[in-house]
Amino acid sequence: MIRSRWKLLVSLLLLLWAGQAPAAPVADEFPIGSTCFASGTLETNYRDIAQDRSRWHCQPGDASIVDQRSFIRFDMNGRKAIESPVLTTRLTLFSAMRITAIGTLGENRSLAYSRDEVSFATNDWLMRARLPRLSQPVAAYVVEFDLPRHVGVLTGATIAPAPKALDVGRSELIIAWLCGLLCVPLVLNFAFFRVLRQRFVLWHAAAVLFMLIQTLVSSGLINRFFSLSMMELCVLSAGSWGLAIATASLFISDLIEPGKLDRIQVQSLRWLGPWVLAWSYVYLFASDPIRPLSAQAYLASYVPAILVFAWVFTTAASRGSRAILFQIVAWAPMMLTGALRIVSALGLFEVPIELMLEQHISIGFEVVVTSIGVADRFMAIKRQRDHALAHTKILEGLAARDPLTGLFNRRGIEERFDELTEEGFATMALLDLDHFKVINDTMGHATGDAVLQAVAVALGADEDTLAVRIGGEEFLLLLRGKDGPERAERRRKSIPARIAAEIPGLDRLVTASMGMVTCTSPVRFSELYSRCDHLLYEAKAAGRNRTERVTMTPKPARESGATVVSLR
Repeated sequence: MIRSRWKLLVSLLLLLWAGQAPAAPVADEFPIGSTCFASGTLETNYRDIAQDRSRWHCQPGDASIVDQRSFIRFDMNGRKAIESPVLTTRLTLFSAMRITAIGTLGENRSLAYSRDEVSFATNDWLMRARLPRLSQPVAAYVVEFDLPRHVGVLTGATIAPAPKALDVGRSELIIAWLCGLLCVPLVLNFAFFRVLRQRFVLWHAAAVLFMLIQTLVSSGLINRFFSLSMMELCVLSAGSWGLAIATASLFISDLIEPGKLDRIQVQSLRWLGPWVLAWSYVYLFASDPIRPLSAQAYLASYVPAILVFAWVFTTAASRGSRAILFQIVAWAPMMLTGALRIVSALGLFEVPIELMLEQHISIGFEVVVTSIGVADRFMAIKRQRDHALAHTKILEGLAARDPLTGLFNRRGIEERFDELTEEGFATMALLDLDHFKVINDTMGHATGDAVLQAVAVALGADEDTLAVRIGGEEFLLLLRGKDGPERAERRRKSIPARIAAEIPGLDRLVTASMGMVTCTSPVRFSELYSRCDHLLYEAKAAGRNRTERVTMTPKPARESGATVVSLR
């Protein structure tokens, strides 16, 4: 008798030393192999409710986090023995967790966890915790969660074998491949932006970056490389998803062609970001009494986002937007997945469905199709820009050309004169047809126009000679090279023969007078033109059909610095 009492005392001391009280007897009413749920206040413990069968519900749809403490009871009778079992459940914020193992002979042992003492899966949005070990068969495991934020932590809980640390599953390989795929559009977007600086390209790059972070975090793959706390993981997950929606909505508002959306639709897209991020904050940090509904409220906050996207897609498509067609295809799987998650969280299904792998795949699909849409829009804008530039060049060319002769006009040359002088065009020759008014008066303006066109041919512009029609019957030559003056003179002398060949029936030869200046240093266009005009006047006064030529040197203006040559 004394020995039995001694053994009982030692057992009680050991239990007290472990910080535990003897467990209540296991209720006979629990179905064999069942998983049942109960709840209570933070003062409620398993002993208080173990025998009260009315407080336990064994259907997943009856699980609740409305109260501050939630219980899960796994009946292990009739279940296959599991080697190295662990608790595996949805990764969810909570304040404290306690796992108790109850033996078939009354032994029990408990382990307490804070949220940073659990481990995180590398292949899903899951967390794991070791189970207490007993020296006898386990009749039940009881898990207590204090202040959980998502009912999925209850409905998704299982007792499963512990994974091997170095095992890499197929899902991890798929996610790793998907993340690599998401990196490609980031590089392409910056390449696109360097060519065509459109803001929507940067918004798309930001959206892809946040979707990549979301995939890395919510898939658990990030836990292969970093040791993050539960709060850090949850903030990264909710924050990256909210920022992905925010930047994606800004991307769509800038991507769609002008005039395809109303102002209110553009503003609605731009307000989606602050809306979703505000509810993300509520989900992560709201306390009682909002806490039990924070997950449903957070997911429900995406309903307006889905409706706005659908509204924008429908309107832009009805107005003939090509860019929106890619977005409709890209977002359809993601919007469907999101809608299913939302309605399940709001209680339309027995338990919330996560569809995490489907979400990852729909993100990859969205990024790939949207990237194709970006490339298509990029090429469309580039074509529009190139067309506009070509049209502008044509207009500039027309503005710089004389429509009758096709030669440059004064504006076209004067704007480029400094550049031309740097390229060696140092000789300017100003020509005027002699007695041209007589031709117009006696033979008509059509013949006069034909004469001017023949002069343009005689002036023979080439890479070292630029021909300009100043106005009326006045022309200008800019020449490059030491033989520029001689080439200008040959062109002047060829004018009568060219006109006679082009226009038979003229009763006279059409000659030209010319004033020509060769510069040895840069001179302003107006100064050089004025000097040529003065020499042309002297040639006319000297009897016409001749050239007055001068070479200008960089000597001061009061010194002569010029040699005048008269050519007949």
